[in-house]
Amino acid sequence: MLVAALAALTLSASPTNADLAEFIDSLEIGPADHFVAFDNGGKYRAEQLDANKGKAAELKGHWSIKDDVVTVKLSACAGPQCKDLKKDYTAKVQLAAERALLIESTAPGVLLESGSYYCHYQGCEKRLGVELSSKDAKSRTMNYLLDALIDQNRSRNTTVVWWGPKMTTDAGKTRIEYCTREADKAKAGAAQVASDLAALPWIGKLDVAPSSEKGCLWDVRVFVADGVTPPAGR
Repeated sequence: MLVAALAALTLSASPTNADLAEFIDSLEIGPADHFVAFDNGGKYRAEQLDANKGKAAELKGHWSIKDDVVTVKLSACAGPQCKDLKKDYTAKVQLAAERALLIESTAPGVLLESGSYYCHYQGCEKRLGVELSSKDAKSRTMNYLLDALIDQNRSRNTTVVWWGPKMTTDAGKTRIEYCTREADKAKAGAAQVASDLAALPWIGKLDVAPSSEKGCLWDVRVFVADGVTPPAGR
C-alpha cells in the first residue's frame, strides 16, 4: 500500500529513542512512485517504479533495530533496477517530535532518502523539514511561530514543522538558514517560510542564508532571538 497525502499537524515534546522500535514496527514510508514497509515480525518489503518503463522493482527481506539504527537485509528482488536496488542498508532514525521523523540513510536510489518525514497513522512521507531553534525564547513565542507556520501550510501540505532542542549558545538575531543537502529544494523552502513569517511584522526582517552545518536532516531552520515576543493578546 502506498502512503497517501497527509495533512499538516503539530509537534509535541520529542519522544525518546526507547519508543523507536514500537514506532518503526509496521511503518510504511514513501510517496506515489516508491515505498518501503517495515512489517510486523521483522519482515521488510519495498517497491520502486522505473521512471522510464513504469515497471516496479519489488524487494523483500528483513529489518531489525538496535538503539536508533535500523538495519535492512535483502533476500530477494524481482523486476528492473534490481542490480542497483538489491543492497543491504542502514538508517539512523530520530523522532524529532510526535509526527516528525528524521532519517539518515544509506539506502540505494530514492527508496529511503535522508531528510525529514511527516508521519501519521503508520505512514510517513518526506517533506520540507522546518525546525525552530532558540536558546531562551519564551514558549509562547515558539508555539505561536509553530502554529503560524502550520496554519500557512495547511493548503500546501508540503512541510513538517517542529520545535528543536534548546540551543546551548545564543541564537543571535532572528533569521533563517537552509541546509545544502538538497540545496535548491531547501533554498526555495526557506524563501517560502520567510514569506509565511512576513505576515508577522513583530518578528522583523528575516535574512536567509545557507547553513554551514554538515549532515543536517532539517531543510530550513528558523533561529529565534530570545527577546522576540508576539504582541500582547495574541
